[in-house]
Amino acid sequence: MEHQELTEEISEQLALYALEALDEVSTQEWQTHLASGCPACLAGLEQNQSAVALLAYSVPLVSPSPRLKARFMERVKAASATVMDRPRLRRAIDFSALPWQPSDYPGVSFHPLRQDDVTGTLVALIRIQPGCAYVDHVHPGGEDCLVLQGGFRDRRGQYRAGDFVYYEPGSAHQDFHALDGEECVLMVVAHGGLQLLQDVG
Repeated sequence: MEHQELTEEISEQLALYALEALDEVSTQEWQTHLASGCPACLAGLEQNQSAVALLAYSVPLVSPSPRLKARFMERVKAASATVMDRPRLRRAIDFSALPWQPSDYPGVSFHPLRQDDVTGTLVALIRIQPGCAYVDHVHPGGEDCLVLQGGFRDRRGQYRAGDFVYYEPGSAHQDFHALDGEECVLMVVAHGGLQLLQDVG
């Protein structure tokens, strides 16, 4: 049954659903209800999901210790290959529906997520069409890169969906080409931004 308006109880349940804090039975019930197309609940869920997405931006940037970061990245890499193969995640992310911004480079577009005006750190999704290249650049503060779809190769090696690679501060990213097949989609955290190699020096 469609809800004509959101009561306080329904709003609270939607918030918990968006936070993935409901038990398995309640989660299944909400999934079934939302799949029925209830406009009030779908609108409420969208608002809650937007709020949840912004929570991460309210936390100040803190550099973890090298040991903690290494342990965390090992867990991310081990888990990401499994996660990326799950049909549920692939259905949940419709990359074609995102508002991509074209770049100056053929076949390359961006979906910015956050930029820190003080440090220059940039968090973004990058989409590269098969066979296209990205300009050579330097990572002033290092870069975390997770392959969400497709793959790419550079001077370090070849990476596909689920692979994570870290580029150290001051490292140069050269000879980047998206692999053939699916378009390459990356999530990158460029600490301190990036500099085009042609502008360095």
